[in-house]
Amino acid sequence: MIRTTANHFYMSVDSNLSRLAEERNRYLQQVSTGKNFSRISEDPVSATAVLNYKSEDVKISQLGRNMVQGDNQLAVAGTVTDQANSLIFDAKGTMTAWPSTQDTAMQQTMIQEMRQFEDRLYGLANTVNNGGSLFSGFQRREIETYAKISTTNSHLGAVYNGDGGEISMEVGVLQTLQLNVVGGGSTLDGREIEGFFSKEKSQDSDARDIFALFSQMIATMEDGSNALYSTSSEYPLPAVRNLADNELELVYSDGTTQAIMATYSGGNPIADNAGNINDAAAPGITALLRAETSGTPLPNFAADQTMAAGDLKINGFDIGAVNFVEVPAETSVAASNAALSNIRGLAAAINSESDQTGVWATYEPESDSSTPYDYNLVLTRAEADGRPITIELANDAHTQTGLGTATGITDYHPGVDGDSYNSAPAFGGHTTVYNSNNGAVTLESDNAFTILESVPGALSETLGLSVNEGLDGHETKSVLYQQVAQLEEYLTHFTAERASVAARRNHIEASQESLDVRSQNLKDAIDNLETVDMEEAIMKYYAAQNYYEATLASTSRVITTSILDYLR
Repeated sequence: MIRTTANHFYMSVDSNLSRLAEERNRYLQQVSTGKNFSRISEDPVSATAVLNYKSEDVKISQLGRNMVQGDNQLAVAGTVTDQANSLIFDAKGTMTAWPSTQDTAMQQTMIQEMRQFEDRLYGLANTVNNGGSLFSGFQRREIETYAKISTTNSHLGAVYNGDGGEISMEVGVLQTLQLNVVGGGSTLDGREIEGFFSKEKSQDSDARDIFALFSQMIATMEDGSNALYSTSSEYPLPAVRNLADNELELVYSDGTTQAIMATYSGGNPIADNAGNINDAAAPGITALLRAETSGTPLPNFAADQTMAAGDLKINGFDIGAVNFVEVPAETSVAASNAALSNIRGLAAAINSESDQTGVWATYEPESDSSTPYDYNLVLTRAEADGRPITIELANDAHTQTGLGTATGITDYHPGVDGDSYNSAPAFGGHTTVYNSNNGAVTLESDNAFTILESVPGALSETLGLSVNEGLDGHETKSVLYQQVAQLEEYLTHFTAERASVAARRNHIEASQESLDVRSQNLKDAIDNLETVDMEEAIMKYYAAQNYYEATLASTSRVITTSILDYLR
C-alpha cells in the first residue's frame, strides 16, 4: 500500500488544479484574442518564425515607401524631360523655317520666339522638386543649377552648378536604382559633365551643351552668320598624315575646282594641310585651328597666397584676385584636396570671364605618380579661329598659374608639342594657320564647297573629315543646317534619356508588384502560425473548463472525507 501525507496530497491537488486552470485560461486567451499564442514560451518555434517574418515585412514596407518616393521623383523628371524634348522640337521648327529672305519684322519675331524657347529651357533645367534641384546631381542645391554666362548684349551658354552625382535607392537585395537625372554641362571649375542637357561632342565646332547651342543659334540669327558654310573635323582628332599630290581637291559652288598641294614639311600635318587649303587661293575658304595651351604644375604652396587683381590678364581682360590655400606636405590626402581646391579656384576665376576672353579653363593631373596633387591648367579658345591666347603676367602669377616663365605678355598660338611652340609665329608662312595642340580644324566659307578625294580614305587620314555625300566627297553644310543637325542630335539624345527614366519607373512598378506579393506571402505565413482556429479553440476551452470543474468536484469530495471514513 502506498501511503501519502495530507500535505503532499494537498500540494498535488493544488498543482493539478493550477495546471488545468492555466490550460483553460490559455484557450480562453485564444478565443478572446484570436491568436494562437501570446508568449514565446507557449510555442517557441512558431513565435520565432513569426518574429522573423514580421521583421522581413517591416523591411519590405520601407522599400515600398522608398519606391513611392522614387517613383514620384522620376515622375517629375519624366514630365520635365518630356517638356524639354517638346521645346527642342518646336525650336527646331523655328530654325528650319528661318530664311535669309525673311522681312525684318518677321525675323525679329522669330528671334524673340527663340529667346522665349531659351528662357523656358532654363526654367525647366532649374526645376526644383522635393526641396532640391532636379538636375544638379547628388548635392540637390537650391541655387540655380544653370546660370547664364552673360555680357551686356549676348551670352555664351550656361555654367552648370551641379556635381553630376547619382542619387540611388535600394530596390532589392544588393539592387539599387538611380532616382535622379543628371543635367550635365560645363562647371565653373572647368569640368565637363555629360548628362541630359550635355552630350559628347561629335566634332570640334559642336556646342558645349544645349544652352551654348541656343546661344549660338540666336547669335547667328541676329548677325546673319547662319548663311556661312563651315565644316569641322572629328573631335578629338586622331593622328593624321601629310597630304600627297592629287589626293584632295576643292570643288566650289560654281563647279570650278582647285587641287590642294602636297605637304612636304616635317612639322604638324594637320596645320600644314590646313595651310595648303588657305594657300590654294580658294575663294572665301579659310582653315582655322583652335589655340590650346597647358601650364606647368601648380606649386605646392607652403602658405596661404593670393594672386592679386591685375596679376593675370587673358586676351586683355583682368581675371581678378584668386585666393590659394596652403598645400601641406604632411599627408598626401590633405595635399591633394588643397591642390585641387587651388586649381579649381583658378579655373573658376578664368571661366567667370570666359564671355570676355573667349577662353575656357580646364585642368588635368600632372601624372599618376606618388604626387597626384600636381595639376596642370589647360586653356582653350572657345572658337577655332586660329587666333592666339594672349596672356599678360605680373608679379608671381607665372609661378602661381603655371603659365609662362616670367612676367610680361606672351601670345600662345596653337602648338603641338607644348609651350615651346605656342609662342611661335604663323607656321611656314601659311595665312592664319598655326600648329594645333588638339589637331581639330574648322573650314569656313561664304559659299558652299565640297572636298573630293581621289585616294580612298584621304579625307579622314589628312583632315579628319568623313565622307558624307556620295562615295568620295565631304560636302560642307551651312551654319544653320549644322545647328539644326545638332538639335536633331539632342532630340535623339533626349529620347534615350527619357527612355531611361521610363525604364526606371517600370523597374519600380515591377519591384513594387514583387514586394506586394512577398508582403502578402509573409502575412499569410504569419496568419497561419499566429491565428487560431476559433471553432477548435472554443471546443478546447469548454473541454478544459468541464475537465477543471469535474476535477475540482471530485477533489472536493476526497478532501471532505474524514480519516475514519477513509479507514473504513
